[in-house]
Amino acid sequence: MADTLYATVTGCSDIEAVNVSDSHGAATATATVLCGECTAEIGDSVSIDLGYSDNHSVQFTGYVKTKQESQSPGKTEMTAYSSMTRAVDYFIVSDTPDNPYTRENISAETLIGELMQMAGLTDYYGGTSTFTFATRGTPVEVNLVSVYDYSKFIADLLAWHVYATVSGQIRFVSRPQFPQETDPSVATLENANIITVGYLTSDRDIRNRVVVYGREGVSATAQASSPYLPPGFYKTAAVSAPTVIDTQEMAQQSANYNLAKLNRLTIGGTISVIGNPAVHCRDCVTVSKSDIGMSGKFYVFGCEHDWSSGGYMLNLDLRQ
Repeated sequence: MADTLYATVTGCSDIEAVNVSDSHGAATATATVLCGECTAEIGDSVSIDLGYSDNHSVQFTGYVKTKQESQSPGKTEMTAYSSMTRAVDYFIVSDTPDNPYTRENISAETLIGELMQMAGLTDYYGGTSTFTFATRGTPVEVNLVSVYDYSKFIADLLAWHVYATVSGQIRFVSRPQFPQETDPSVATLENANIITVGYLTSDRDIRNRVVVYGREGVSATAQASSPYLPPGFYKTAAVSAPTVIDTQEMAQQSANYNLAKLNRLTIGGTISVIGNPAVHCRDCVTVSKSDIGMSGKFYVFGCEHDWSSGGYMLNLDLRQ
């Protein structure tokens, strides 16, 4: 007997189709819902629970951004973005250019937490980064930038990640975009549930030299050879952070962390499988597809739950 499809969306009835898409590289997750009636209004908080009658879970929490209604055939399409949209939309602008938001002797995780509070995002978790900014009397100044853009700038310095979970919590943590030994696998993808698969290896994202610029007189370089590039050949990434990096030690740490993140092949693939509500972006899954050389634990870099009254599919962008 086929599993009975299940979907609930805040304020929506007669649901015909739901698409939830998230990516490690995207600012927000996006959800679109096609339904017979939608009472949720622009700015309302919505939650989406998808799967099967005996196996479903929350896939999205966010805010309604658009509603499009048609008289014929009498349907409504609602689009919502995850909670991080508040950080994207909140632009920090001081009343005068001489009075920007400033902080001294502040850790990276505390700084991002304060910025998120500006945007009304109080459900926040920040890991211990060991990076403390503005320790030498010159404050960090934040102005004319969105909360998200500045937070991502800080995260990129540390090779960390800032994102919103499916429940709406904002997290600032060390989350490499490839699997770690301690990462659990939430699902196994194999012939029985794989619909389509494509395997990819590429040198497009390799950067085997990282140069970091801090305050005046502070800079650092980290580099290493790559077996995928000619001897002595370097693809360079530059990080400019004169307003926050004020010590040589911090600059070198940033260079080292980013080199470890970037000096690697892009190995992964795209897989479509039978819908599985247990899999979310930033989880890890096990792939058993040895006939194309794709096996082992993979990081879910991108995830799309595509649900309709006719079926449920899961489309994944995986990295190893």
